[in-house]
Amino acid sequence: MLTNSQFQHLLAHDFSLHAQAERLYALGYLPCRPGFGLDSQGYLRIDCAFSGRIPPGLSRVPAAALIRGAYVAWKHDTVLGIAAKGGQAPFRFTWVAVSKDNPAETVTIWQRDRRRDLWHVALHSLVNTGIDHATPDGSWPIFWRLKSARMKGVTPTGFHYDVRAVPWVNYFHGNDALHGYTRASYGFPQSAGCVELPVPRAKQAFKLLHDGAVVTITGHWHPGEGCAPSSSGALLAASRSEPSRPWLARTQTAWRVAPASMLRAAPQQP
Repeated sequence: MLTNSQFQHLLAHDFSLHAQAERLYALGYLPCRPGFGLDSQGYLRIDCAFSGRIPPGLSRVPAAALIRGAYVAWKHDTVLGIAAKGGQAPFRFTWVAVSKDNPAETVTIWQRDRRRDLWHVALHSLVNTGIDHATPDGSWPIFWRLKSARMKGVTPTGFHYDVRAVPWVNYFHGNDALHGYTRASYGFPQSAGCVELPVPRAKQAFKLLHDGAVVTITGHWHPGEGCAPSSSGALLAASRSEPSRPWLARTQTAWRVAPASMLRAAPQQP
């Protein structure tokens, strides 16, 4: 699985990828114009230049992550034949910003109106991330989406779980996903690594998101500040996606696209 730094290295040394990044920008898959220069040590680097006002924190997202997401989206649309006229992106560029900071963990979904070069908040919600810092910081594109998925595994506290119908699932980093899950409360770490939303909000998010949408996770939850855990034992009932499909990890590496039927219904479990 390529990391963002490895992907950036490829971009900086493969001029065909330079042209591809420019093409993705022209088609509306990339919200910023790619550029290439030298860093302080004389190595090639890739930058992404935005115009106008942009959401807070977006300028700190690695250019390689944005270009990688644009490529995933373009590949998905090309394979399924849903690109707009002239190959233009059929969806607005969407960025998912997850904050693990106090006083409450949140997700904000931003969308860009390309014609007016304006951003707006399409959804804002409380979320739960992983206990014991199980949800990593970073930026990754969504690469697999399911309306329902079975999730099983072991939480950092040693609790075994097997949930057969987790709704509105968007995988973005290995087995980590943005999905719906019913809890007594939200806004503080409770999962085993995934980003959990209230189910109605997760359904809204699923309609807004698409393959290639970049998920950025930042921040650090400080116990004792902000929302307090409920007494319902929610910390033990944490969920994390553990897909049984052995080719899932390879999907992100090669930017392979799941069949359309897989994007609309849960896979059959053995």
